[in-house]
Amino acid sequence: SYYERSIFGPFGLGKFGGISFGIDNVLQMKLRNKNDSTQESKKITLIDGLSINSSYNFLGDSFKLRPFSVSLRTNLFDKISISGSAVFVPYLTNSRGDFIDKLIWNKKLALGKLTNAVVALQTSFQGGDKKEQLPVNNLLTNQVNPISGLPINEYQQEAAYIRNNPGEFANFKIPWSISLSYAFNYDRIRNALGTGYTSSIGQSVNWNGTLNLTPKWQIGMNGSYNITQKELGMISMYLTREMHCWQMAINISPVGLYRSFSISISPKSGLLRD
Repeated sequence: SYYERSIFGPFGLGKFGGISFGIDNVLQMKLRNKNDSTQESKKITLIDGLSINSSYNFLGDSFKLRPFSVSLRTNLFDKISISGSAVFVPYLTNSRGDFIDKLIWNKKLALGKLTNAVVALQTSFQGGDKKEQLPVNNLLTNQVNPISGLPINEYQQEAAYIRNNPGEFANFKIPWSISLSYAFNYDRIRNALGTGYTSSIGQSVNWNGTLNLTPKWQIGMNGSYNITQKELGMISMYLTREMHCWQMAINISPVGLYRSFSISISPKSGLLRD
């Protein structure tokens, strides 16, 4: 497309005239108090959100029914957050594993063939006021919009800067904190010979921790480890100093593909951050 690098992104190939559809559910249960029947039943949420989405293209030459996207999220004991997503293709496959234009329901009752799945678990613990929020410490290395190919805007750049420099946005009202997360992903990919398909499985863990050495000094560290490849990902450590309207931070990333070291002194107010 001539407009492939436009701010709106490229147009899709072919024609579309169809309908998109989906369902979104919340699964709950009520627990009755056996000791006191007059009290209101306690409501417990089993699944916060279970959604299934797809679309049907009436103008398509083949594969008119698009894959089903399934996602769910839930919370265990108000401490462990669980989320997952999967993609099912509702078509049969030939001897090489390629999809053919015949719905899978012609032979068996199933949502489709699983081609991608992700499951993530996350938990965190912190001292002090539980209402206080931790800074976002996810590492972001891509500074270009993947659709337009243009640099990300100033708001996205600021969010990326906060993620890459957590020491400059530390919350001193939280005396200590620990966050752990685990991710499992599955992909159905073509094998090296191109004669069929194989399964690709990946697992990784991420961690983050902060500790107030004094009411004005805080130390923190975050990192990741690829269980599948047995490789240590980026590890970032920081030491930050509270200076009333200002804040000083020392950030260092000594391990991983991207290594850096920085010292910064900046005003804390968002109005003065520019």
